[in-house]
Amino acid sequence: MGRVITVAELRKRYVEFFESKGHKPFASGSLIPYDVTGKLDESLLFNGAGMIQFKPYFLGTAQPEHKRLVTVQKCLRTGDIEEVGDDSHLTFFEMLGNFSFGDYFKREAIDLSWEFLTSELWLNLEPHRLAFTVFQEDSEAETQWHHHLNQLGINGVGRVFRLGEESNYWPANSFTFGPPGPCGPNSEMFYWVPQNEPAPDPATYQVHNFLADEKAGKWLEIWNDVFISFDWKGKLKDPSKPALGYQKSGLDNLPFPSIDTGMGLERTAAVLSGLNSVFQTDAFEQILAAIEFLTPQEVDFSHADAIRAKRIIADHVRAMTVAIADGVLPSNTGRGYVLRRLIRRAVLQGFKTLKMKEGFLPFLSEAAMGVAPKPHGSSSDSAPYCYQNESKRVGFTHLSSLGNAYDEILDSQATLLQVLKNEEHLFRRTLEHGITKLEGLLAGPPNTLSGEEAFKLYDTFGFPLEITLEVASEAGWGVDIDGFEETMKRAQERSRAGQERDTVYGNVGAQSRPATVFVGYQEKEEDSLVVDIETTDAGKAILLDKTPFYAASGGQIGDKGTLSKTAPDGKTHVIDVLDTTKSAGTYFHQVEAGADLQVGDRVVARIDERLRAKIQRNHTATHLLHAALHKVVGRHATQAGSYVGPDRLRFDFTHSAPVGSGELKEIEAIVTTKILENLDVITYADLPISEAKKRGAMALFGEKYGDKVRMVEIGEFSRELCGGTHVRSTGEIGLFHIVSEGSASSGIRRIEAVTGESALEWIHETDLRLRNAAELLRTQPKDVVASIERLLAAQKELKKQIESLRHTSPKSATSFEIGSIKVLVDEANYENGTDIKSAVDGLVDGQPMAVGIATAISDGKILFAVKVGAEAIKLGVSAGSVVKAMAQATGGGGGGNPSFATAGGREPNNRPIAIEAGIQEIQKSIGA
Repeated sequence: MGRVITVAELRKRYVEFFESKGHKPFASGSLIPYDVTGKLDESLLFNGAGMIQFKPYFLGTAQPEHKRLVTVQKCLRTGDIEEVGDDSHLTFFEMLGNFSFGDYFKREAIDLSWEFLTSELWLNLEPHRLAFTVFQEDSEAETQWHHHLNQLGINGVGRVFRLGEESNYWPANSFTFGPPGPCGPNSEMFYWVPQNEPAPDPATYQVHNFLADEKAGKWLEIWNDVFISFDWKGKLKDPSKPALGYQKSGLDNLPFPSIDTGMGLERTAAVLSGLNSVFQTDAFEQILAAIEFLTPQEVDFSHADAIRAKRIIADHVRAMTVAIADGVLPSNTGRGYVLRRLIRRAVLQGFKTLKMKEGFLPFLSEAAMGVAPKPHGSSSDSAPYCYQNESKRVGFTHLSSLGNAYDEILDSQATLLQVLKNEEHLFRRTLEHGITKLEGLLAGPPNTLSGEEAFKLYDTFGFPLEITLEVASEAGWGVDIDGFEETMKRAQERSRAGQERDTVYGNVGAQSRPATVFVGYQEKEEDSLVVDIETTDAGKAILLDKTPFYAASGGQIGDKGTLSKTAPDGKTHVIDVLDTTKSAGTYFHQVEAGADLQVGDRVVARIDERLRAKIQRNHTATHLLHAALHKVVGRHATQAGSYVGPDRLRFDFTHSAPVGSGELKEIEAIVTTKILENLDVITYADLPISEAKKRGAMALFGEKYGDKVRMVEIGEFSRELCGGTHVRSTGEIGLFHIVSEGSASSGIRRIEAVTGESALEWIHETDLRLRNAAELLRTQPKDVVASIERLLAAQKELKKQIESLRHTSPKSATSFEIGSIKVLVDEANYENGTDIKSAVDGLVDGQPMAVGIATAISDGKILFAVKVGAEAIKLGVSAGSVVKAMAQATGGGGGGNPSFATAGGREPNNRPIAIEAGIQEIQKSIGA
């Protein structure tokens, strides 16, 4: 191209080109893999390709408004996470894609690809620097590439190569091995990377030359056209052993052929700009600058380790920023585990390799977002958390940032920074615990640390193998490296299981069920038709053509009620509905197995109105609570989960510290005020999402919304996108009371509250407990607190007296002198470590030239404590050295500082030998 192309420019050009060819731009799907129908794809952890959200379109189970689409898709893949840090591998990347659903096919797709790549109006690449691969049986694709090359006098034989299904069928190897579902051949496009080396002469170039050069990195794939044509038929060879794979039974044509293409944004921008690495593109420029800004000057960025660390951090910061903005929160399972792993890898590289101070992740996320840093010393939550060197300055621009491309990232800024701040702090503490854990594993005689234990340190605490090796070596231990690598391999295979291509069409080909019309926003009962019945573990699930029953969703539980059927004899049979759920637009009304219902029956579906009213009070109260939290705690307090039932509400939100009693009182007062104001609760159905955002509506964290949304407005106080049911005005809520606040998980707080009758019941029960407590204390309810305070004061005084007795100098100690040092040995067998610590305190107290030794026997083990006076330390005596000598005599280990140390052993019978070893260490220390 002759000049650098920015990622923003490449995005824009790609979309504009395909718009000019009749494609409609379609927004990126979330990293959480929802498809275009709003259904969560359970077969995948993350959206890893542009086509994921379009699965129903490819299969014909849903119809697109436009048959031609163009997207820029956010993608996350972690299968090659260990390779991140080289020139090309990333966990988060953007995929440019154009799609056809039963419109154009192979020939036109290739024509469009060729035009975009080579036309002067678009990328203007030199055609002789391009090469193409096709499936070995795909003559049509090969002929079309030859057509374009031959028009320019380029010998297509030396530029178009037929390869097998392992590289040119999608999913890979699916032509022979499956899995069942849509598949087809593909054609990959490559660019000759070396700037100082001409592309090979196509007249003499052959497939083996191409494969060798591609392996050497001279040809780099920039685009892939997939021709989705067939429905692979087959079944597992052995259902009890899925690993044996599938047995092919056929390869049928799909109802219509489709096109699915993908061009990696960052990689293509690097190639087109003549850069050697994706990290040299402007996608990473300001993140890398921010990393260098926060890194102490003594770190040498010409060193390979520093370069790799910088790249890992930059990649992972982009990945975590987008993932959190899309609703993923750190946890120990699923998507949250992957996010936490990315965060911890970044923190470890920053902490260990780049020597960065705590608080760097939020600052780097701001760089990824393109948010300008606040002045040094700012107290704003969004301000950078640390400046390493005031002589440095760094500024962020919005143009090339993720925030410029995806509005949801900036909308989530407060939550993002809070989550990253919490996680970084948590992991810093975890690292300290990991060191303690490792030292515990290495206690005792030198041995070999198992590969499983080494991997646990890596997986749980983020310890790279080299740290474990270093610490173990210092203690004289070895590490089972082969065992570590084998355990790592098994873990990676499990991790990849949710990301493999053979699951890419999972949960799409299931039998289509009739959609249910929900009328429950307006109606409490409805005449309905039974359209299907399914057997479940709990009984039967009744499918109706229309229903007033709300199905469990968004935290709100499903309705209960009845289905009434009139028999031919005029009698009415009433069947209880025990729960209501839904999937892909179908509502399932759970009834008992013996329910007398048949497909085709007419029933009157009637909800339990009293139960619905209780649920609605709690649901509307969660909206008031959410808005009140924003006012009192901050905008970062974003919903991270909820439960809305008839008995209570539970609301989880992002926040790093407990909400104080004063703040809870203020929150409760705000909600109560809005209830007393009896504000109207107005619902806007089918509101354009742009209009809802313009009005300031809050979107639930991690939820997927279409072009039209349902907005619930409570006066001017609260506006949220919500599909649940609500009261007509806030006065219907009645009472509101917060009953608890606590931690739900790291960085997530939880408030539980009650409303209406449940709140009144809570007040009555609390009042009864207070009166019972007053009776036990022989006082009045108003004086209960004062009575308890007096009891606690008395208890505290008793504890002081007990401790005083325990700290009295032991009578059983023997005393002798070594030179000018007085040695006191207490040979009483104390019961625990606390007692021996108290004993040695009493031995040495007020004696600067004394050394105290005490022991305890507990659970078949022996414990030691040694304390050394200040003057004895000056003569060379160290408590750590003395206790270490004693521990070794009993097959144990331990240590401490010169003044105080503890240790343990496994051989209590060797106590006399241990004490003698300690005495000899004292003699050795002073040369006696």
